[in-house]
Amino acid sequence: MLTSKASVKDEELIVLLKQGKAYAFDLLYERYWKGLYAVAYNRTGEEEVAKDLVQNLLIDIWKRHDTLQVIDSLQQFLFGAIKLQILNYYRSENIKQKAIERALERMHNLFASMDELSSYYNLEKVVEEEVLRMPDNMKYSFLLRSDNRSVKEIADNLNLAEQTVSNNITKALKRLRKRLVLEYPDRHLTCIALLFYLLNN
Repeated sequence: MLTSKASVKDEELIVLLKQGKAYAFDLLYERYWKGLYAVAYNRTGEEEVAKDLVQNLLIDIWKRHDTLQVIDSLQQFLFGAIKLQILNYYRSENIKQKAIERALERMHNLFASMDELSSYYNLEKVVEEEVLRMPDNMKYSFLLRSDNRSVKEIADNLNLAEQTVSNNITKALKRLRKRLVLEYPDRHLTCIALLFYLLNN
């Protein structure tokens, strides 16, 4: 079996992939996963990110196997594709970080401008602390929504289902509401109203 796999040239492998042969995908994985992972890890320095990038690339290739276009060699195609995945990852992370910074700035400006909450000078800190404690997908869903991103945009950016994003935002608000009730038992409704304002304006 191993000899048979080793004897399959890349040109034949491309044909088998286009035909939708499952064993061709297995062979592609065995032959190129380590090399692709090494490139992704060297560029990102993060093991899980590198694994996800390679996995996403190979899954994408399998999904569109019937329209696969390899102009040069399969190796050149794959290593060019993983570099593009890495570029898109950094672009996405940069967009995400800028959105988070804008969301936190909006929180700061909104809270600072509310005279009626002047006695609650630490409200922004309380909210930020609670947000930073959230699981990553919940945190990013909430902050990107605070940056006026639509649920669809957030879902695309985080590679999540829209329903998952909506659930994350709902859970984030519940966590914040619970914290605000504890911190501001007499004024928590006003604080919560500010959060809803932030998410819907």
